[in-house]
Amino acid sequence: MLRSNYIIKPAALLLATGSLLLGACGADKAEIKQGAKPSAEVQAAAGVTQWVDPFIGTANEGNTYPGAVLPWGMASVVPQNIDFSNRKNSAAYVFGEPYIYGFGHMQLSGVGCPSSGALPVKVTTGELLLGQQDTRSRYSREMAEPGYYRVFLDTFGVLAEMSATTRSGISRYQLPAGQTNFIFDLALNQGETKGGTITHVSENRVEGFQAEGNFCDAGQMRKIFFAAEFSKPAASFEKFESPEFLKEAKRVDGGNYEGVHLSYEFAEPTEIELRVGISFVSVENARENLKVEQGNKSFAEIRKNAKAAWEKELSVVKVKGGTSENNTKFYTAFYHSLIMPQTYNDVNGEYLGMDGKTVRKAEGFTRYSTFSLWDTYRTVHPLITLTHPKQQTDMLKSMADMVHDSGWLPKWELLGMEAATMVGDPAVPVVVDSYRKGLTDFDAEAVYGAMVKAATQTEPFNHMRPGLKHYRELGYIPQDDRGGEGKDFGWFNGIVWGTVSTTLEYNLADWNIAKMAEALGKTEDAKAFHEQSLSYKKLYDEETGFLRPRNKDGSWMTPFDPLDRHWDIRWKMSGGAGYVEGTAWQYLFFVPHDMPGLIDIMGEEQFITRLDESFDEFYFDMTNEPDIQYPFLYNYVAGKEYRTQEEVRYAVDKYFTTSPWGIPGNDDAGTLSAWLVFAMMGFYPDLVGEPSYQLALPSFARVDIALDQNYYPGESFSIVVENFEDTHRYINSKKVNGQAHAAFQLSHDTIVKGGAMSLTSSLYREVK
Repeated sequence: MLRSNYIIKPAALLLATGSLLLGACGADKAEIKQGAKPSAEVQAAAGVTQWVDPFIGTANEGNTYPGAVLPWGMASVVPQNIDFSNRKNSAAYVFGEPYIYGFGHMQLSGVGCPSSGALPVKVTTGELLLGQQDTRSRYSREMAEPGYYRVFLDTFGVLAEMSATTRSGISRYQLPAGQTNFIFDLALNQGETKGGTITHVSENRVEGFQAEGNFCDAGQMRKIFFAAEFSKPAASFEKFESPEFLKEAKRVDGGNYEGVHLSYEFAEPTEIELRVGISFVSVENARENLKVEQGNKSFAEIRKNAKAAWEKELSVVKVKGGTSENNTKFYTAFYHSLIMPQTYNDVNGEYLGMDGKTVRKAEGFTRYSTFSLWDTYRTVHPLITLTHPKQQTDMLKSMADMVHDSGWLPKWELLGMEAATMVGDPAVPVVVDSYRKGLTDFDAEAVYGAMVKAATQTEPFNHMRPGLKHYRELGYIPQDDRGGEGKDFGWFNGIVWGTVSTTLEYNLADWNIAKMAEALGKTEDAKAFHEQSLSYKKLYDEETGFLRPRNKDGSWMTPFDPLDRHWDIRWKMSGGAGYVEGTAWQYLFFVPHDMPGLIDIMGEEQFITRLDESFDEFYFDMTNEPDIQYPFLYNYVAGKEYRTQEEVRYAVDKYFTTSPWGIPGNDDAGTLSAWLVFAMMGFYPDLVGEPSYQLALPSFARVDIALDQNYYPGESFSIVVENFEDTHRYINSKKVNGQAHAAFQLSHDTIVKGGAMSLTSSLYREVK
């Protein structure tokens, strides 16, 4: 996808469809025929990657990036247009920023805390200068597609191109005659932890490690080792010490605030390649990763292979009959859903254990890292479970490995560090959902033991479940006693963030533990955890009609404002009192494991009235996770299913576009993108842990899902809307494998056995 770097207010760019008008410039003009519409044959030959626009989500705090990365890749070569010397930002690239400061080699996608951006490399021409103002460049002629990024650095007259393998990156630079400088500054990475060490520098090689850590103020640190090779020897090279203003930044032991510059003299325009391997174990492994994955391959070969890797993974789902805009929204969302978690082990299987010291080895599986589980348990992992069960199985094995390594399941694991960011016990629904859907090839007994440990251990401090003692005794976490036992653990010191929200998350986890216990034949455990999962009822206040914070003595927290949402400066927490990143409205229906029970205590009429009010008064918040299941909840009330069809289509059309502003909030490691993938396919896992989906009307005439027969019995499952029109909003009839299907739910088992669901639709709702 081509993008201009002109800074224009979003409102001036958005069309009625939400698309962005951008002109091609320079050499790009030859690549497209203005106004020409490719034939169906040409589009089919281009594959599904033609619909991916990596610029979507790079504005509006979506925090995605347009750089080069492979599916679940360790390495990513990413433009950095944020000045990290004086600005914290969770994104390395924000669409519309005027300067590029360099290119990083490992980047997280969509997350909400500054991290990664490892090994920033700057390219300048002319006199060697090291200041940020002297090394930044205006830019144009941006272009990105899966596995490839290109930009022209206007200030220096340099054309830069990037591609990647799983554990390495490659950059190709078209340089003008005269002096060119490559600058590695280890103090200018994106993350909270700065610095590193250059262990080797020569005329065509730079090696060392970059510091990384303190993610979301968690305090832990790691080293990202690198081995960088240039295709031509430099005329000169020298290490340097980074500026004084960075001296107070956090760094790993043994790290320095240093860098290295290499300078070249060219009599005529010249091309240079930079190849970089990375590892979390050693420089030697970084070298090996680079050698094995790139070898003697040309830039063109690596780019071609990267695109082919994306084509393979994205082609698991084929859609037909939709608009070009919806094709772009769908495949870009699918693309963003498959970037994280990241590959963590090297080509030789080695990776760094959870203690930060022990080198372990993955035998027969890929060890993954970067589990943003409070976000991704809701959509990303259920999606991968269906579309990529091999990778999801390896992610389950990775979690089991963390149990063997540390004794705990992950909460927010990053590069072998447990950040313990966010709330709840989010690994539990991921594991149970996959297990109940047939992915059982991992150490289930060990993982179950870790689940029970986290759900019952009150002494010593349990970082997985702060506030657990009160939760087990009272059935909820009291607002007037939020803990604080973990005084040496990370950013939260054991303080419970959002007593209602955390209680509800524990309830969902306990329901899942009960289901896992049932599957493993542990009937007493199943009974106990199921009973504990229903304690949300103690927080339901009949007078206000909300799940409301309660004190230790049973009294309600006062004053109470269901619309309250604020930022707590002391604890760096957002949300209304008692809630996490939301309000009482956005948690009112967060009882996915017992929706019939919630309807019973609210009353069906009030349930629908309040759900309607959430949408009519715009209390529903598509920018964040707590209430993203709301559009599908009307399916629980007979006769109201049409409202799900209305609200799902409204959300798809209103909140997601094909512009850089096209993701409504932080993508959170693909979570909002995976929501869109499900919504546009017409089914959604509102209760993670239950092998079933809520139905809505797809955004396409046909959706074909190829099933991995190493894990599932069927070859494929198709959803066909027989009389599809893009303007249609309502389902008139449903058949599954030729048989009438009255329910607005579809089992996972039905899908993975293969077959088809056929629908008819209409513009207007049929009133019976």
